[in-house]
Amino acid sequence: MSVSQKDGIIAWFAKNPVAANLLMAVILCVGLASAFKIQRAMFPAFDIEALFIEMFYPGAPPEEVEKGLVYRIEDAINDVDGIKRVESDAFESRAQVIVQPQDGVDLSKLMSDVENRVNAIQTFPDAAEKPIVAIPELQFPALSIAVSGALDERGMKTLAEEVRQEMLSFPEISAAKIFGARDYEIAIQISETLLREYHLTLGKVAETISKSSLDLPAGSLQTRNGDITLRTIGQAYVQQDFESIVLKTFPDGTRLLLGDIATVNDGFVDGSGFASFDGNYGLNIDVYAMGSQDIVETANIAKSYIEQKVATLPEGVKLTVWGDSTYYLKDRLRMMLRNLAMGALLVFITLALFLEIKLAFWVMVGIPVCFFGAMAILNTPYVDASLNMISLFGFILVLGIVVDDAIIIGESAYTQQEKTGPGISSVITGVHEVAIPATFGVLTTIAAFMPTLFIDGVFAAFPEACGQVVILCLCFSLIESKWILPAHLAHSKPTQNKILLEIDRIQEGMNAKLRRFVEQVYQPTVTHCIKNRYATLTFFISILILCFGLLTGGIVRTVIAPDVPGEFLQVELRMREGAPIQETIKSMELVRAALTRVEEAYVEDTGDRNGLVKHFATYGWDRINGVMIIELTKEDKRAVSTREIERNFRKELGFLHGVEVLSISAADPSNEFGPDIALDLMHDDLDKLSLASADLEETLRHYEGLYDIRNGASDSSDEFHLNLLPEAESLGLTLMDLGNQVRHAFYGAEAQRVQRGIDEIKVMVRYPEADRKTIASLDGMYIRTPDGNEVPFNTVASIDVEQGALKATHINYQRAAEITAEANKDIVEPGRIMSDITTRVLPELVTKYPGLSWGVSGMSDEEKKVVTSMGYGFALALFAIYALLAIPTKSYLQPLIIMGVIPFGVIGAIFGHWVMGHPMSMMSLMGIIALSGVVVNDSLILVNYINNKVRAGSDLELAVLAGGTRRFRPILLTSLTTFFGLAPMLMETSVQAQEIIPMAVSLAFGIIFATVISLLLVPCLYLILADLDNWWKLHSKQDELSLQNI
Repeated sequence: MSVSQKDGIIAWFAKNPVAANLLMAVILCVGLASAFKIQRAMFPAFDIEALFIEMFYPGAPPEEVEKGLVYRIEDAINDVDGIKRVESDAFESRAQVIVQPQDGVDLSKLMSDVENRVNAIQTFPDAAEKPIVAIPELQFPALSIAVSGALDERGMKTLAEEVRQEMLSFPEISAAKIFGARDYEIAIQISETLLREYHLTLGKVAETISKSSLDLPAGSLQTRNGDITLRTIGQAYVQQDFESIVLKTFPDGTRLLLGDIATVNDGFVDGSGFASFDGNYGLNIDVYAMGSQDIVETANIAKSYIEQKVATLPEGVKLTVWGDSTYYLKDRLRMMLRNLAMGALLVFITLALFLEIKLAFWVMVGIPVCFFGAMAILNTPYVDASLNMISLFGFILVLGIVVDDAIIIGESAYTQQEKTGPGISSVITGVHEVAIPATFGVLTTIAAFMPTLFIDGVFAAFPEACGQVVILCLCFSLIESKWILPAHLAHSKPTQNKILLEIDRIQEGMNAKLRRFVEQVYQPTVTHCIKNRYATLTFFISILILCFGLLTGGIVRTVIAPDVPGEFLQVELRMREGAPIQETIKSMELVRAALTRVEEAYVEDTGDRNGLVKHFATYGWDRINGVMIIELTKEDKRAVSTREIERNFRKELGFLHGVEVLSISAADPSNEFGPDIALDLMHDDLDKLSLASADLEETLRHYEGLYDIRNGASDSSDEFHLNLLPEAESLGLTLMDLGNQVRHAFYGAEAQRVQRGIDEIKVMVRYPEADRKTIASLDGMYIRTPDGNEVPFNTVASIDVEQGALKATHINYQRAAEITAEANKDIVEPGRIMSDITTRVLPELVTKYPGLSWGVSGMSDEEKKVVTSMGYGFALALFAIYALLAIPTKSYLQPLIIMGVIPFGVIGAIFGHWVMGHPMSMMSLMGIIALSGVVVNDSLILVNYINNKVRAGSDLELAVLAGGTRRFRPILLTSLTTFFGLAPMLMETSVQAQEIIPMAVSLAFGIIFATVISLLLVPCLYLILADLDNWWKLHSKQDELSLQNI
């Protein structure tokens, strides 16, 4: 033993078991405390790198919103530094501008710059509201609470607001939103006849209300006893207050009150919507866990409150908890922990079959040390991660990998003790023999997982959550295997227990069988491969080419973001423009009836009385839009999958008359990232843009597997355009006068806003509802001239019927249209379709319509970001692995031998997806990247042993054979532990695990095939490299002799 070995930190810990045990105890205690405090969440926190500018212009059509808001905002921010992309949408009454920053730009600073520019705009229309600039946050509700029963609309909203406010009083609940409720509004309706009779206008009435209904401070009165505040109190709050406002006072002292000529309705906004829960009128309250709040604690507090609140409700009123995501989260956590425990048991059994039971036990002790150490770091402010589905999978993923280092260290120490006898020095010698390659092997795995921390796009949170766990566990495995494990092995006494001795005898028998296998099967095979090393290399290269053929031929499909069915479905419906709300309600009833028929057929076929549907909520807005959210029964407790329900539902629903858009999809977070196919067309000419969009829409309809195809340029509706006649100009009327008076009559003149409790209530003055239903109402309207005269509307204005867009879109300040489609990922690959569109279809459109440009957005854009960043990450990881291999081997070429197993490990990953029936996905690619770091470990150990033998003077070929024979057991064990650690996940059938199984498939099958490569191909590659070296030396020597002869 060298001096450095005697005095190094490994030796110090081996000789000081108290220090090693204290270190282990600290890690376990801190980690255990963190495990109870760490935040639990369904998914990792998503960061959206964008700014949202939202602005309201009540009553304005999209074209007016575009001219009055969008153009002004775009002009203000177009020269702000750090902006990569600007997408603007003008809807009816609302504008939305999305600003994407350039890479590396500080989003907070950009927000400040944009906000200053937007707030400085002074030319917005008078009726426009203040712009809102914010960084969006993706929110997933912990649960929903349905308020339903025998209450009218006002009573229902009052109860919902009461429930919301009382829940927000709990520290664990910081956000709750009510859905389905209309805003309060005080509507003052006056007919044209009464306005003319009393020589009033809607604008004057609104002005009078604004001046009469207010509270004003009037300073203070300074008296001998102190100051007394003076106030003018006159603010109207309720219907009776407004009816008492004086509009006019006549010379005889009589007064005209607002209530004398107007109908004051203290109700809700003049909009057309509906809401129901389980078929009855009801509202919904979504409860959120924000920031660092634990989603389970938030849900538990909310459910506890509801249990108490229900006892105080009147008869017939219900509060129903539904959509409880924590129910599914806890179920998924249990599933993951079950797989973790099962994997740990399989790993232990594998170790116990080949290693002495005590050695297997001490190797297994490293698992909780690494896991709790990682948990402790995850809960610090430096990482601030949550315990979620993806991070839990990270623990399962690393379960078999984290013991690899300990297996190699322990096996080497155990072998050394067999040679020289038990003792501390034997353990230290055995550990030092493999410490350097084992350490660099772990570092290569860490390097392979590093790219997961730097992936772009909204999907980045998924691989990052997994990568954080794996990297931290591997870091602690270095500590455990080098400092803690040697102390345990050095001071472990020989086994005396009869049961353990019996187990050791089983282990001895397994090792005897393994030795016979090595001698009788492996050695002859590897000898044959070495003698025919070039044929062996050709054989494996052929298999690699065939496997890539499975991918390019579509036998193994590639779907970067596959659909993950869950327990929720969403039906989205949009009627033709102009349809009355009654038709929308009727269509939603047809949707509900189709769902009922699907459920009845299921119950009849299976006899399952639990059915398919637990709850469903329906919402409608803007007369023509409706959505139904359906919570299904748990997938593992019904006989059909969610996808099958979706297919049967769509088939049963069929065609609905008058419906322009009808889509059925899984209501899961991936829908937040946009459609599967999303293309943006840009052109300065709106007509050419519409034609190009129609051509692209028609092309998409010819692709099999695409559905719910939408063309943003085709969304239009009839608009009535008002034109000023020459007669109006002679009367001094302007287009603004005409527009304002018509707006006041039909949309309303805003008199003021009243703060009543937490509600800000608009006070609107307009025509009665009966006078606002048809275009004929304009014929009975009178326009006021500047001198106070009244003239019939049709004498000063004309009406043209034109087509107006329902939405105006700009991308990078250019008029654009978005064409989208969803894909059935069971039968098509969205990536292949997008590739065909971008390489064949879009260039043809650009040729047909000069000036046309295009871009990719939605899910396709996010997938492109993921694949691109993974490609860069993989390249950097390969370089890092090469560097980490070159250092211990002290060679530039030998790392290439070791890394030669990486592409061949991909064979196992592709084969595994073929066998298991999974498409290659984002998680599959992550598994392959991780595989690149794991598979080189075995080859590094093998090459390091061969190098040591060669340096000791052994024959090269004999050294290669001895290396494979000597390192067969540790290589086999590291591979088997990785595989069996993941085996429970491979066999998992629950819907919750389907999203992450592909990564386990890549790693588990890849590691098994890479083991074969390490044991058969690496020896061949080592000798091929030696052949090339000898050829080069011979060639160089011949050149020298030739030069000497000259």
